[in-house]
Amino acid sequence: MPRVLVVHPPTSVARDFIDYPWFADLGAVQAAAVLRARGTDVTLVDAHALPGSTLAWRDDGRAHLGAPVAEVVAACAPALAQADAVVVAYTPFHRPPARCDVLGATLAAIRACAPGAYVLLADLYQSGQHYVEADGARVLASYLEADAWLKYEAEADLERVLTERPRGAVRGRDAASLDALPLPAWDLVDLAAHDAFRARLVTALGRGAWAFPIDGRTLPLLTSRGCPFRCAHCSSNPGREPGAPKAQRRLSEERLRAAVVSLAREHGATRLQVLDEMVNVSARHFEALLAAVEEADVRFDVPNGMRADYLEREHVRRMRGRVATLSVSAESGVQRVVDEVVGKQLDLAAVGRAAEAAHAEGVPAMVHFIVGLPGETAEEINATLAYAHELHGRTGAWPAVQFSTPLPGTRLADGRALPLVDDWGPRFQAAPSQPGAQVTPETLVAFKQTFDALMRASEGPRKVVMNVTYACNNHCTFCAVGTRTPVHGNAERQREWLALYRQRGVTLVDFDGGEPTLDPDLIPLVRHARALGYERINVTTNGRLCFYEDFARRLARSGLTSLLFSVHGPDARTHGQLVGVAEAFDQTVAGIRNCVRFAPRGVELGMNITLTKGNFERLPEVAELALSLGLPWLNVQFLTPFGRATRWVAPDTQAAADVARAVIDAYRDRMKLQMVNLPFCFLPGYEDFVAGDYAKLERHMIFVNNETVNLAGYLAERRVHRPQCAPCPRRVYCGGFYELDDVPEPPWLVRPEDLVRPARIE
Repeated sequence: MPRVLVVHPPTSVARDFIDYPWFADLGAVQAAAVLRARGTDVTLVDAHALPGSTLAWRDDGRAHLGAPVAEVVAACAPALAQADAVVVAYTPFHRPPARCDVLGATLAAIRACAPGAYVLLADLYQSGQHYVEADGARVLASYLEADAWLKYEAEADLERVLTERPRGAVRGRDAASLDALPLPAWDLVDLAAHDAFRARLVTALGRGAWAFPIDGRTLPLLTSRGCPFRCAHCSSNPGREPGAPKAQRRLSEERLRAAVVSLAREHGATRLQVLDEMVNVSARHFEALLAAVEEADVRFDVPNGMRADYLEREHVRRMRGRVATLSVSAESGVQRVVDEVVGKQLDLAAVGRAAEAAHAEGVPAMVHFIVGLPGETAEEINATLAYAHELHGRTGAWPAVQFSTPLPGTRLADGRALPLVDDWGPRFQAAPSQPGAQVTPETLVAFKQTFDALMRASEGPRKVVMNVTYACNNHCTFCAVGTRTPVHGNAERQREWLALYRQRGVTLVDFDGGEPTLDPDLIPLVRHARALGYERINVTTNGRLCFYEDFARRLARSGLTSLLFSVHGPDARTHGQLVGVAEAFDQTVAGIRNCVRFAPRGVELGMNITLTKGNFERLPEVAELALSLGLPWLNVQFLTPFGRATRWVAPDTQAAADVARAVIDAYRDRMKLQMVNLPFCFLPGYEDFVAGDYAKLERHMIFVNNETVNLAGYLAERRVHRPQCAPCPRRVYCGGFYELDDVPEPPWLVRPEDLVRPARIE
């Protein structure tokens, strides 16, 4: 009886990688089962299932997955002494065709221990993971320790190759019948060590909630191989002959049930990761899977996603409570791109229906998108990102946006000189790499960074802005509050609002006005917010009341974490003309000095300035004033079109932005600078200093009359996008241009009935 050692070696992967490398050992486990069923004496050594199996970060920033090479080789040693042949799994995570140091060290040690054995490097391809097409001569030149390389699937040819022992690259054939294959040989794996490995890698990765969790005993499952669709970016069916149609082979319903029940009842699986390329091409097949997991009472996920147009509402209902995430792919939010570039044969309306069904059934959903495809315009990328964001807002479906990656062997790569890449894994996450794309890599990165910032801001209110009063001792020419009735808010009601938002998980609060220090309840509200557990508490003030040392001391030590002073000129005349009070500047400066003196360590102090025709040219002097007063933080506000802020007050936006750019250049290394209410296009190259309009998505504002608004939505009512915005990579995060003519009154006018204590908040 021939003796064969099957080895799943450790891997080295980049920090951002794809295709679930922790399940890459399925090929070796399946190969061991095939050889054993044909009478071979098989030993299986799985680097994912040894006592030392873990995820360890290397000095080069990559992650080592599996046991150390020395431990793997020691586990192989007894079998190597008698083995006729050694089959070593070769995965996409070994970076074909370049030499992977981890795989190379494993092969070198095996060859040294068994110099006469036939060493076969084999893909053991199982479907469901991306395949990286490579030249056989280059692969074997990278691994001189191997005698041959078996490409693609192995089951139909593995026994023959081990018997005939050919040299060089050998093309594997697809198994004609999946039912004829034995179930993977999980009995040859130390599943307790397998579980421990996955638990360690979950800890080492340090992620939050996983879309496709690894918990309990999570094992991989394949119910089909291949996919009949010809999406340009997909590497499925890699072993098909040139010109042959794509197809899918499926387990029969009976065999599918047996596979699920075996994993659950014989091997103790509590969750299955179904790695099929496209699990729901056949409704009957998918319903058989649903029935099997229901019978076995296991949870499952489908990381590669499903066809939205083949997904029925009843399917979604049956997945509730069993899947962590329902994953579907749109690829683009533009039908032309889906049809002509991707070739997905999908009506985008089906994606919306699937997301809506998931939302209705309470099933978390994820929709995949690709940007940077060849032939895709910047305008179409913006349309995709806008669609992804709208779908998320409407249904909660999380948009997974990644760059177009032309894996060797895909239609995206055909006829194109691919970039020199030694690791395809992270390219989906980290960098554009599509030759022939109309949009430059730098612009694609800007698109992705902008959308990521938008999604972070869209996660929900993280900050509440509370206008505690409309009273003010200044009369600013640009005041957004304008001529509102100068009354204080209802303190009891404000405490209730603070408690409500804290219960929702909000940890930041900003007390504003009017002039908040005129409200006698301000300091008690700050203390109350601290007692409720707010982590960051800001007060924005003109600082005049801080002229009085006792008040400055009490405010600075009230529990706030930051204090922003509104200063609109570098001297008494400029500031006084804008705020309407001649003595305001001297009082504000004295108040700042008092607060700097009394503020405890850790309280951040800064300055606000609103740019007008009368002060924008003096912004450099204001920055210098802030530093001289001990305020290393400057917020530069461009006018918002509310209250008294009209085009008669506003400066020329580009002229003001040019001054702001000069201030950034001069002070960026000495203080924190932020430009607020300014479209990104006015400061190209300085986008990191611009606070995107949609950052206000995470802010809810509570007015004195207790009306609440989402700040971004409210401000968007006075923003417009112009034709030049369509291709801009910041478009999705920028509200556009403010229109300052015919400014309307905001909806927070105080009416007489507002002064009556309102009903308790539920």
